[in-house]
Amino acid sequence: MRDLPPGPREPSALQTVEWIVRPTALLRRAQARYGEPFTLRTAYSDAPLVLVSDPVEIKRIYSAPPDVLQGGDASAFLEPFTGKRSVLILHGEEHLRQRRLMLPPFHGEALKRWKDTVAEITHAELDTWRSGELLKTLPRMQAITLEVIQRVIFGSRDLELRDALRRALDLTGSMPDLVWMSLFGPHQRFTRAVERIDELIYARIDSAGGGDSILDMLKASGATREELRDQLVTLLAAGHETTATALAWALERLARHPETDLSDDARLDAAIREVLRTRPVLSITARKTLQPYRIGAYTLPQDVYVAACLYLAHRRAGTTFDPTRPASEEPYSFIPFGGGTRRCLGAAFALLEMREVIRAVTQRFTLAPDRPRGERMRRRSVVLAPSRQGSIIPTAR
Repeated sequence: MRDLPPGPREPSALQTVEWIVRPTALLRRAQARYGEPFTLRTAYSDAPLVLVSDPVEIKRIYSAPPDVLQGGDASAFLEPFTGKRSVLILHGEEHLRQRRLMLPPFHGEALKRWKDTVAEITHAELDTWRSGELLKTLPRMQAITLEVIQRVIFGSRDLELRDALRRALDLTGSMPDLVWMSLFGPHQRFTRAVERIDELIYARIDSAGGGDSILDMLKASGATREELRDQLVTLLAAGHETTATALAWALERLARHPETDLSDDARLDAAIREVLRTRPVLSITARKTLQPYRIGAYTLPQDVYVAACLYLAHRRAGTTFDPTRPASEEPYSFIPFGGGTRRCLGAAFALLEMREVIRAVTQRFTLAPDRPRGERMRRRSVVLAPSRQGSIIPTAR
């Protein structure tokens, strides 16, 4: 048996640059030339990365026992920002323990209390939009979702912390900065930005207690200051950046498809599903092999990564945006939030946010594109964002 599937032969540094500058083109080209599975080598991981999009193989990956495939290691490149105790990086029992602590506020009855808050924050943002003028939706959606997640975590917003988070995250969204840090590690500007976040986060941790916010709940669990810091930074960043990007894509797509019917919740949810299918925010979810792992004609050795490729998996159902498309009944063919024990713990909350923001926007504005051609997918840190930040022209109804 061969060990690793074929893949691009360019040096790791060149594959890293293409993974940042033209990620979806790299994925399509590798799949077309080498079939599946195929292997990439980038500076994002410490070992080769084997990608698949077949739902059968994806199911095997997500359901593999933890002594066969291990999550967490594939996100180690996030450690300079999230810290080593982040739920994104932990694995095994410690990952499950942290996940159980953080999950309840984002599910079930707890969700309903945030619906009006999301609408209120969205309408305050919409009050600033100027009818008929070009608007870049990504930073506007980031402002909405960051204020929402701050209210959820702290019970109130913190303008200093908001600005500090955006400074750090915007550095990972800058293509030159992202290429540099991917190849050579964090630079001083990024390190200083994270230090400022830490200063503000620790001040919030030290003053918390006795309330019903997520911070109060996590602090009452007995977590150390360092554990709290890492989980709060993870929630703040992952809890708004991914949803903001999905919303920017939604408005970009809806502007180019004004015929989309959003007249009831079912149709609105179908449109959101099609946005997430055709423009997934994440490109892959990876696991590390802890023992030889069979995939197709290959037996992968220990200590390489095997990844479900969300982008290619979603393309199997078609590449055009069609909200009337019936949902696929094939399991693991639609995986915008990943799967298994590492599925995004904020998935239900993200869907609620998307539903309420899109509802508010389309009630108050009609949307038109600023140019006919749709925007390319480009990498901002771990997300695939619109290349021109979701540019639209809103017109007040």
